[in-house]
Amino acid sequence: MASADFAAGGCRKRLLENNNNNNNKEADTPELTQPESKLGENSLKKEGLVEDAKVAFEEAVDIATPAKRARRDAWEVRSGDRASGILNPVRDIMDKLAGKENPRKRLITLAQGDPSAYPHLRPSENQVQAVMEVIAGGAANGYQPSQGNIKARAALAETFTVRGRPALTPNDVFMTWGCSEALAHAIAALATKGSNILLPRPGFCMYEVLCNYHEVEIRFYDLNPDKNWEVDIEQLKTLADDKTVAMLINNPNNPCGAVYSAEHLTDVLRAAEELKLPIIADEVYMGITFGPDFVPCTKVNNKVPILTVCSVSKRWLAPGWRLGWVTVHDCDGILAAAKVPQTLLKLCQISLGPSAPMQAALPAILGGTPQDWYNNINKELEASAKCCVRRIREIPGLEVNEPEGAMYCMVKILPGYFDEQVGGSDVDFAAQLLAEESVAMLPGQCFRARGFIRVVFAASVEVLEEAFDRLEAFCRRHSAKRQ
Repeated sequence: MASADFAAGGCRKRLLENNNNNNNKEADTPELTQPESKLGENSLKKEGLVEDAKVAFEEAVDIATPAKRARRDAWEVRSGDRASGILNPVRDIMDKLAGKENPRKRLITLAQGDPSAYPHLRPSENQVQAVMEVIAGGAANGYQPSQGNIKARAALAETFTVRGRPALTPNDVFMTWGCSEALAHAIAALATKGSNILLPRPGFCMYEVLCNYHEVEIRFYDLNPDKNWEVDIEQLKTLADDKTVAMLINNPNNPCGAVYSAEHLTDVLRAAEELKLPIIADEVYMGITFGPDFVPCTKVNNKVPILTVCSVSKRWLAPGWRLGWVTVHDCDGILAAAKVPQTLLKLCQISLGPSAPMQAALPAILGGTPQDWYNNINKELEASAKCCVRRIREIPGLEVNEPEGAMYCMVKILPGYFDEQVGGSDVDFAAQLLAEESVAMLPGQCFRARGFIRVVFAASVEVLEEAFDRLEAFCRRHSAKRQ
C-alpha cells in the first residue's frame, strides 16, 4: 500500500506540473479558455496531457515494482569474512592435539588455565551458597538492565574504588560475559579507524585475536625475562604515535607469572601519562600473589584514564560462571568526553549481560568470602609454583624464572640442547612430549615467545611431581649429548 500510494502521488504531481507548464506556455490558446465541459479528447491530445499521463504512470509503476534480480542456479553460501578470520591459538592447538596423547599413559594437562580442573581448587562455600540461594529465591530469573544488575555494580564500585581517585559509582561498572567479553568491550570501545594498540609480548593470545577482529593494528612491547618480565619502558616511547589508542597491561601476568611492584607500575603509568595513552588493565588474577603484593594500576597514578577488566574466573575459581565486568576510572573526564562509557553501554545492549542469578549473587560473593579462603588458595598455588621451579631447574636443557603470581610460568628450551626430533621448535617439543609422555603444555608461540613452553602449575603438588618425572625422562631421552 505504501508503494502504491507513493506511486499515485508521484503520478498526480507529474500531471499537475505538466498542466501548469502548459498553462504558462499557452495561456492565450482558445481551447484552454473554454469551459471544462467542452474540452475533449482532441484538446487533451493537442496539449500532450495524455502522453504525459502515460509517462507518469509508467514511472510510478517502475517505483512501485521491485527491480528484477538475478537468480542463483546453485547454493552460494559463504561465511563472514571477519568471523572466519578469527583464530585463537590456544584453542586451535588444544583442539588439534586432542587425542594425540600416549594411550598407555594417563593424560596430565598443564596447558589450560582452568583452576576448576583440579579438585583441590574450588569456589568457596560462601560463593556456592550465595548462588544457590539466589536461584532458590526465584527473584532473578528475568532480564537485567543492559549495563547489569544495579546491586552487583554497586558492590563492584565499592570493591574497586581506590584512594586518590574519585569513588566509583554503579554507572562506572559494566557487567560482561566473563573477562574475555570485558576485554572485547574495552578494545572495541577504543578501536577507532586506523588505530593501533600496544600489547605485551609474551602475552595472552586473546588480546591479539580481539585486536585483529576489530581491525586494530598491533604493536608489541617486550617483557624482559632477565628482569622478571618487566615492561621495556623505553621501547614504549618508540612504538606510540598519534594513532595509538591504548596500552594493555596484564598484572599479575599470563603467561609469565610476573607480579609488578608499585615502583615499576609507577614508572609504566608515568610513561603512559607522558604519551597520553589510556590503559586497559587486565587484572583478572588480582590478589593471586605469593611474592610482592598485588598493586592495581589505578593505585599508582590518578591522571591516566583506565579501563580495568576482571571476573570471577580466576580469583574466585569459577571460569564457567562467565561473570565479568569493566570498571571505568576516569579522573578528568577524558573517557567521558570521548563517549567511551556510552559506547560500552551500547555494547552491553547487544549481549545483555551475564546470567541474572550470577549477577544477583555477586554482592554476597564479594562481601562474604572469608579472607582465610583467599589465603589458603594462595598457599596451595605457591606450593605448586615452588614445586614447578624446583623440578624444572633439576632438568638439563630447561630454564625458568620463579613466578610470583597467577598460575603460570614460562620455561626456556635451551638452543642446541635437544635432538632434532624435539629441538627444532617449541611446537615440536610440546607435541612430542604429549605423544610420548601424555603431558600437555603449550608452546610459547601461542604467546609470541618462541623457544619457550608455558606451564600451568595449578595442579596439586602430587600431580606436578608425576608430570615432571615424565618431563625429565623425556628431556634426558632426547638430549643431543646422547647422540
